[in-house]
Amino acid sequence: MRPRVLIYSKDPDFFLVFGHILGVAGFDSQLLVAGNELLQGGDAVPLAVIMDCQPGDRSVAKLCAVLKGNAETRTASVAGLVAPGAGGLHLDLIKAGADEIFSRPFPPEKLLTWLQAKAAAAKTSVESEGGDLVHGDFLLERRSHRILYRGKHIAAPPIEFNLLRSLMASPGTVLSRERLIEAAWPGHAGDTDIRGVDVHIARLRKRLTAVIGHDVIRTVRSAGYAFAPDW
Repeated sequence: MRPRVLIYSKDPDFFLVFGHILGVAGFDSQLLVAGNELLQGGDAVPLAVIMDCQPGDRSVAKLCAVLKGNAETRTASVAGLVAPGAGGLHLDLIKAGADEIFSRPFPPEKLLTWLQAKAAAAKTSVESEGGDLVHGDFLLERRSHRILYRGKHIAAPPIEFNLLRSLMASPGTVLSRERLIEAAWPGHAGDTDIRGVDVHIARLRKRLTAVIGHDVIRTVRSAGYAFAPDW
């Protein structure tokens, strides 16, 4: 099955051009006219949503925030393709949780490389029927809250286990501190200091690096963190 990518644009030519580029590269593309189509469509969550960001169009940031704030669609990667003169949308997209931003014009290969990395990552994180999560040499055992790397146990408290599980479930995807709070402190997100995420991520990093030998968590300034074992 070819990875599915949705294209959000009000310009038919934009969809035709990028739809053709994606099709030749092995992706299925579909035009997304309104965000509620994705939320109510009943289809599987797409690999990514590509957004046509034109000057003065605030709908792209709003839609991005809706997708990233919904439990059923937040795993879809969102990329903003910002047109000339729409540079002011960069910050809005970052705040809304966009995973990547491309300033047009740019070589199509950059977008394809990003999508191919997302497709490859999506194939390598597997959750078993028992809830265990596997990614390469990593194994997270849900019931015992154990982190294993090449069979070696990495001791970590429940909060750090939950943070790593959330990051590892969407490898390569930048998760905001707000989303990580929901994962690590379920039911208490509103009572948790957002900077507490930084403290626990730093501790988790130290534990993982001591065993693995290199950092596997990427920091994206003003946006959040991503599980990136090969970066």
